[in-house]
Amino acid sequence: MKKRLLLYTTLLLAVFSAFSCKKDTETTEIKPSIYGLEFELATFGRPGETFVLKPVGAFVAEGEGVKKFTYKWKVNSEEYQEMDTFTFKAEEVGNYTIYCQASDPDNNYYACTYSRTVIIIDPALGKTLTGTGIELWDDHIVDSRGKDGENEYYYTHIGELDWFRNNLAWTGEGLAFENADVTSYPLGRYYTWDEAMEACPEGWRLPTNEEWDFLGTDAAPLMCDAYLNSKRMWEYWPGVERTNTYALAIIPSGFALPAITTPRYKRLYDYAAFWTATVSEEDPDMAAYRYIHVTESEVRTTYGEKGSLALSVRCVRNHVD
Repeated sequence: MKKRLLLYTTLLLAVFSAFSCKKDTETTEIKPSIYGLEFELATFGRPGETFVLKPVGAFVAEGEGVKKFTYKWKVNSEEYQEMDTFTFKAEEVGNYTIYCQASDPDNNYYACTYSRTVIIIDPALGKTLTGTGIELWDDHIVDSRGKDGENEYYYTHIGELDWFRNNLAWTGEGLAFENADVTSYPLGRYYTWDEAMEACPEGWRLPTNEEWDFLGTDAAPLMCDAYLNSKRMWEYWPGVERTNTYALAIIPSGFALPAITTPRYKRLYDYAAFWTATVSEEDPDMAAYRYIHVTESEVRTTYGEKGSLALSVRCVRNHVD
């Protein structure tokens, strides 16, 4: 009798549970969504820079629409604040993700959220760009040609030459990463071959392919364990060392593809490429360049079209005692 009563009770609970789930499903409200929210934000900025952000593009795909959206904003993990236009001042170096949420005042639609990240960097050496071998040395020159003021270039003596320890950042020519001039000094600028041949400071020049040969084909002595803010530049890869024994502190700043309208920037964090002064004997429109990839422990040589590539530059001069 007890077993039969237990069976009846179990069946009754199952029927009630099924009825309850069905009722909840039938009464759950399915709302249409808000789409298309965006706002413009630069990829890079300086400490103390102010950004004024305005939301655009929010719409609803069905129904009579929404006459005015409600916008809420926050930075990183802070609490949302309701306002139409958001003003944000980045006081310190770091990465800041800005979130914007669009909703309708009557709560008839699911809200839409959009976010973008700005990287606030300090162009001074040893501030944003840090790591093994990224430090100030006594041996340096001051280049006063830059439109943003003076640049300091540190150098080291290898063989019969003095070599720059940081990428050339002369702003009179070349491209800055993502067109943000603030990146010129920590990353260096990207130059076409013709620009590179004229870009070094007085007394310095672009090294030849043979002068790069003197450094060998082992990438380890050239690469340094560097960080841009808190992000490691050469990502870990088994079998690839970064000893930086030549103190050249080479970083993976990638390369650029110049264009009449919008340049494209490629392979930041996993590729370093440098022009040489050597022109191809078979094709005068091609010049040799050296490159290192994060997955390979070898410095390689190839040729690129002088005007269709923009690469990093290291300057050299005959050693000065």
